[in-house]
Amino acid sequence: MRGFREFSPMLYTLVLIGVIIEGLLPRDSAAALPRVPAEFSEDGRMAVVQTAGDLAIWDIEAKTLAGKVPQIQCDQVRFLKQDGWVLCAGNGVTIYDWKRQMAVAKIPPEGKQAMRVLAYSREADRMVVRQGNEAVSVWHIGDKLIPLKHIPLDAEKDVLSAAASPDTKTLAVTQGRKILLYDLLGTAVRDMVMKDGHPHDLLFAPGSPILAASIGNTILLLDTEQRTIHARATLTSAEGARGRLVPRVFSLDGSRLVAGNGQWSYPVFEVESGRLLALTEFTYVDRARGARSNIQLHTADISDDGDHLVGQPEHPSTLQIWDLRTGTMLPDLCGDECRNMGPGVGLLRWSPDGSKILVEMNGGRNAEVAGKVSVWDVSTRAPELVLDPSQPQAKILAKRAPPPSPHAAGSSAPSAGSAFVHASALRTMATSPTTNLLVTTGDDGLLKVWNPGKGTLLRRLKLAAPASALGFSADGTILAVGTAQGEVRLWDTRTWREFPPYSSRQGQINALQFLPGNRLLAIAGEQPKVSIVDLNTREVVKELLHMSASESCDGKGCVRKRSTQAEAVLTLAMLDGSPFLLTASQTGQVAWDIETWTEIDRPAGFPENWSGLGWRRSYLATTARTRNPMASALTVWDPRRNGPVAGLDRFTNGDTEVVEKGATLALGASLAVDPLNRWAATRVGEQVSVWNLEDQERKKTFSVKMPYYLHWTGDGKHLVVSTLDRKVLVWSAETMEPAHFLLDPAVTQ
Repeated sequence: MRGFREFSPMLYTLVLIGVIIEGLLPRDSAAALPRVPAEFSEDGRMAVVQTAGDLAIWDIEAKTLAGKVPQIQCDQVRFLKQDGWVLCAGNGVTIYDWKRQMAVAKIPPEGKQAMRVLAYSREADRMVVRQGNEAVSVWHIGDKLIPLKHIPLDAEKDVLSAAASPDTKTLAVTQGRKILLYDLLGTAVRDMVMKDGHPHDLLFAPGSPILAASIGNTILLLDTEQRTIHARATLTSAEGARGRLVPRVFSLDGSRLVAGNGQWSYPVFEVESGRLLALTEFTYVDRARGARSNIQLHTADISDDGDHLVGQPEHPSTLQIWDLRTGTMLPDLCGDECRNMGPGVGLLRWSPDGSKILVEMNGGRNAEVAGKVSVWDVSTRAPELVLDPSQPQAKILAKRAPPPSPHAAGSSAPSAGSAFVHASALRTMATSPTTNLLVTTGDDGLLKVWNPGKGTLLRRLKLAAPASALGFSADGTILAVGTAQGEVRLWDTRTWREFPPYSSRQGQINALQFLPGNRLLAIAGEQPKVSIVDLNTREVVKELLHMSASESCDGKGCVRKRSTQAEAVLTLAMLDGSPFLLTASQTGQVAWDIETWTEIDRPAGFPENWSGLGWRRSYLATTARTRNPMASALTVWDPRRNGPVAGLDRFTNGDTEVVEKGATLALGASLAVDPLNRWAATRVGEQVSVWNLEDQERKKTFSVKMPYYLHWTGDGKHLVVSTLDRKVLVWSAETMEPAHFLLDPAVTQ
C-alpha cells in the first residue's frame, strides 16, 4: 500500500480552511457542508470516508481500499502529517494509524458536547480543539500528544463561534459583543468590541491577519493585528439579501471571500474593499407558471479555491455546478440519471485541485452509484469509481466522452482571417466590471455574450433592432442594451432573465450609464437631452440639457463660449466612487454633480481633458503636452492626487494614421487601465503596448490591424482589442502573448 506524498503548503491551507468552516457550520443545515465525514489528502491521491461504523481509507490513484478503521463513528476526519495517520473527531478526538491498525492517541471528552478540530498546522504539527462551549485546547502531535494550552470558555456568556488561524497561532472567540483574541504561543489576550452587534461565524483568512465575522446582513473584515475594521461586506435588499451573511471560504490568496446568503445564494466579496464581485443565485423556471423562482440547496460544497460550488437544488433534483466568480450555472455534474432522487445526497466533497468530487447519493436512475460513495470526474461529468468498503478494489466504471460544448469556439487561437464575431459591422462592446463577461453587438441584430478568457461564446440573443449602446451596472448584475429604435432592454446577467423593456422615445440610443445603486439609468439618444429614469417606477426623474462650451479665438486671445442650444449626447460615463456624471457631445464635455444635478465646469482633481471613466476605474486617461509641440503623451491621471501617475506612449498625429487601400485612416490613440491598477494598455495607430504601472515599464508591444476599442476583463487578466473589421483579439497578461481571436462558428465571412 502506497502512503500519501508530502502535502504542499498551499493545498494544506485550502483543506485547513475547509476544516475550519465545517466546524463552524450547523450540522443540520440543509445547505451545510457534507453531512457524511470525508476528506481528500492534500495531494488528492487518498481519501478517507466514514461508512456505516467504519472509516475506509482509499488510494484513489491505485483504485484500491488501502485500509480500514473498524467500529468508529466520526463527525470530522482528516489526514495528518504522519504517514498512515488519520484523525477522527466526535466524542473525543482519536488519532489512528490505519497502516498498523491501531489507535495512536486519544483526547477524551471533557463533557457531553462533541469535540471539533478548529485548525491543524502541518508545519508545526499542532492542532486546536474545541470542546463545545466548555474549553479550547492546543496540542502538539509528534510521536505522542502533548497538551500545550487549555483555555476554559465561559458557557454562561454564550460562546457562539470560535476560529483558529491556519498557523494555529491565534484563537478568536466571540462573547457577546466582544471578540477575544488569544495568542496561542504566549499568554496575551486582546479583545475587539463590535458596536454593530453580536458577531457570529468567525473565519480566518489564509496567510494574513484578516478575520471575517458576520453581524446581521454584514460581514466585518477585521485586522486582528491592528484591531480595526478593515472593510465591510454586505448585501442590500435590491441585491437579494435574505438575512444573515455567513463567511464560508477565502480564496487561496485571501483576496476574495465567499459567503452564504441563507440557502439561496452565495456572494463573493473583495477582501480589500468589501465590494461585491459576484452573486450566485439558485433559481429554476416553473414552466407551469411561466416564471423563475428561487430555490434552496439540500447539500453543497465549495471548492477549496473558492471558485466553484457543487450542490443539489430542489428543482431539478440533480447535481449542479456553479462558477462563483461569475455567478453562472455550468453543465450538470450528472443529469437525467440523478433526477427524481429527492434530497438523497449525503456527501459532496471537492478534491484539492478541483478535478474530482466525492459523492454519496441515494436514489436516482444509475444503479451503479445509487446508495454508494463514488468518485466523479468534473471534466467529463461522469462517475469513475465506486468505493465499496466490502471490496478490496474500487469498481471502475466505463468512461464517458467529455460533454459536447454548446459552442465550438475554443480557447486555442484560431486564425485571424476567419475569426469574425458578427456577420455585419461590429457596433459596440462592453466588459462586465465584476465578472469575466464580454458583450458585443452588431448590425446583424444579435447580442452575443462571451467568456473572453476562454474564448467561448456563451449565448446569442436576437434583438428586434440592432443594439447601439451597452451599459453594465456597478456590480455587473444588470446589462442595459439600447437599440436603434429607442428601446432599452434589461437583463439579469446571473440568470439571463429579461426585465420588461423601456421605451425612451429618443430615437437611436447613443449611450447608457447606470448611476450608483442600480435604480437610476441615464439614457442619451438623438434628442438633445439626457433622461434619468427610475427603473422601478419607469418615470423620468430628471432631464439634463447638454450645452458644451468651446473656445473662440481672435488676435487678442481665446475665450470659452457656451452653446446656445442643447446638443445630442454621444457618450456617458462615471468615475467610480465619484458623484460626477460626464456627458459628451461632438463639441465638448460637461460634468454633472448627481447629488444636486448641477453642472460644473470641471471636477476638482480632473485634468483639462479626460476619458477612461467607468466602474472599478479610479484613474483617468488623458493626454499631456511634451517638449515637442507636435507631440503628446498618453497619461494615467489620479484625480485624488490631482496629478499624473504615469506618462506612457509619446506620439504625433502621423503616428496614429495608417494607409488602407490607398486611403489614409486616422485611428487615433487610446488608453485603458485594468481594474486592479496593475497594467495599462495604450494604442497608437495599429501599435498596442502593455505597461507595468508600478515601474512604468513597457512590457510588450504588438501590432493589430485597424484596432478600435480597448477593454480589460473584470479580473485584469486579459486585454480585449476589437478591430474595425469585426474581429476581437484577447491578449493574456499572464503569458504576455495573444491568447486567441474570438470566433462565432456560425459567422463565415
